[in-house]
Amino acid sequence: RSPAAQEALEAVLPKLIPALAGAPHPLSAINRLDGLIERLPSAINLFRLLEARPPLLRVLTDILCLAPTLALELSRRAALLDGLIDATAFDSPGTVEAVAARLRSDDDRVGVEERLDRVRQVVGELRFALGAQIVVGASDPIAVAAAYARVAEAAINVVGATVIAEFEAVHGKVPGSELVILALGRMGGAELTHASDLDLVYLFTGDFVGESDGPKPLGASHYFNRLAQRVTAGLSVPTAAGALYEVDTRLRPSGAKGPLAVSLDSFERYQREEAWTWEHMALTRARLVFGSPEARAATQAIINAELARPRDRQELIAAATKMRGDMAQHKPPKGPLDVKLCEGGLVDLEFLAQYLQLIHAPDTPGVLDQNTLSAFQRLEAAGVLAPSDAQHLVAGTRLIHDLTQVIRLCLEGSFDPATASQGFKELLCRAGDAPSFAALEVRRRQVLGDNHGRSEERRVGK
Repeated sequence: RSPAAQEALEAVLPKLIPALAGAPHPLSAINRLDGLIERLPSAINLFRLLEARPPLLRVLTDILCLAPTLALELSRRAALLDGLIDATAFDSPGTVEAVAARLRSDDDRVGVEERLDRVRQVVGELRFALGAQIVVGASDPIAVAAAYARVAEAAINVVGATVIAEFEAVHGKVPGSELVILALGRMGGAELTHASDLDLVYLFTGDFVGESDGPKPLGASHYFNRLAQRVTAGLSVPTAAGALYEVDTRLRPSGAKGPLAVSLDSFERYQREEAWTWEHMALTRARLVFGSPEARAATQAIINAELARPRDRQELIAAATKMRGDMAQHKPPKGPLDVKLCEGGLVDLEFLAQYLQLIHAPDTPGVLDQNTLSAFQRLEAAGVLAPSDAQHLVAGTRLIHDLTQVIRLCLEGSFDPATASQGFKELLCRAGDAPSFAALEVRRRQVLGDNHGRSEERRVGK
C-alpha cells in the first residue's frame, strides 16, 4: 500500500516464501496470509517484525502451513497476532477460576448476548493460544489437553450462570432445586483436543414435581429441560464472535430419546436398574463441572455408590468384548495414524482402564480416576497392575495422547505418509519424541502391538 510497506515485504520474502512452500497446500497457506494482511490497518510493522525476529516468522509460518484451523482463525481475527508477538500466547491459561474471571464482563449494563459474545471471543483466543503451543512445541501435549478442559469448564460455568440468571428473571426458581452438569468422555477425563466436543449430562436436584416461583412458572422437569436447552445453545450456537463448542448430550440416561435433564433420583434409579455396561464404563470418567458444592457432593455420592457395586468379572469381560467388537465392525480405523480406533489404540486403552476400575473399585476405591493415564498409575499403586504392565500402558497412553493432539489440530482428511509434508512429519516426531518419522513408526507399532496384547490378556481374564 506504500513504497515503505513494499520494501518491508521484499525484505522478508526470501525467508517467507520457502517456509510457505513447505506447506501441504501452499496456495491455501498464502491465501490465509493474504487474509491476515488484509485485516491489518498496516502490514509494514508486521513485515519488519518478521524480518527482525526469525522465531516469530517461524511461528507464523508453522501455523499457516501446519494448522489449518488456527490459520483460518488468524486470517479472520488479526488481533490474535498480538499474543504471538508478545509471547503471551505461550502462557498457561491458569485455573478454572482464573479463566472464568477473564470470561466474565464487569459491565452490569451489558446484555446477555454481549456477555456470551465475550465468552466466545476470549475462549477463541485461549484455544488459539493452546493450539499454537502444540504447533511450536512450547508445552507438553498432556498439559495442553488439561488446559483445554479448564477453559471449557470455565466457559460452562460462565455461560451457565449467565443463562440461568436470564431464565430466572422470567420463570423464577424451583425451590430446593438447581441444575447440575456432569462431563463425560474426553471432557470428563480432562483429555480434550482442539477439535473435541463436550459430552455433557444435565441433572437437577430436588423434587421433579415441584414448580418454579416466577412470573411464568414451570413444572420442575419442564423448567430444567428448557434451561438445559438454553445452556446448550449458549455453548454451541455460533454468532458473529464465533462458536464455542459442539455439545453432545447422547450419553444422558435413556440416550437421545430420553429427556435432556433428569432429576438426581431418576439418575440414581437409572444407573442402578437400567444402565448398560457401557454406561457404567463411561461413568468412570464422570466429572462434575457445574453446580453448588452441596449438589456436587450429592451427585458424586450416587456415582461413587454405583461404581462401588460388585460385578461379575466374566459378564463384564463378555460385555466389554462385544462392545469393542461392534465398534471395530462399524467404525474401523481410517488409516495408519488413526491411533484412536486401531488395535491397541486409545479406545482399547480406555476400555482396559474402565474395565479394571469397575472390577476393582468395590475393594479398592482409590483406583478410580477420570483420566486414563492417571487411572493406570492408580491401578499400579493399588497393586492391580504389575509395574511392567503399568509402565507399558502409561507410555502407550502418553504417546497416543501426544500424537492425537497434533493429528486433531493439524490433519485434514486421512494420512498418507507418501504425500504428507515434511513439516507435519517433524511435528509428529517432536510430539512422539522420535528422531525421525521412521523411528516414530517403529515405536508406534511397538506400543500399539504391546497395548493390544495386554488388552487381549485382560480380555480373557489372565
